[in-house]
Amino acid sequence: MTALTPFTGEWAEALRRTIDSDPDYHKTGSGWKWPIALVMNATPALGFADDVVVELTLNGGSCPAARIITTSEIVAPFVLRAGYDVWKELAQGTLDPLMALTSRRITLTGSLPKLLFHAKAVRALVACAQRVPTKFPDDV
Repeated sequence: MTALTPFTGEWAEALRRTIDSDPDYHKTGSGWKWPIALVMNATPALGFADDVVVELTLNGGSCPAARIITTSEIVAPFVLRAGYDVWKELAQGTLDPLMALTSRRITLTGSLPKLLFHAKAVRALVACAQRVPTKFPDDV
């Protein structure tokens, strides 16, 4: 598969397919029943003029939908927001998602206790994102 630019429609769909076909997420995410929005703050120097949102429909270990939306269209009760550099570190496996949350490198709208209760599912989602071939705009 060709490497995809993060936070684009093609990347979101590749992430959705990866999540939906992942046996680890099927197991660990079986109790998760809420959409989640991943927000990347605007980074104009790298081609992201505005905040970009990937909203994932997650339900019982599956991901039936992923879409790119604006911040005003978010309906997910869980919103994770971070800068480009944080999302890149997560995708490359150099940053633990829960450490990023607790150190506030990622800000959360929604219930932190509920998210932490599902920590294995969160880690499985990040592992899925790490398997999507991604070409970051600042990579040489």
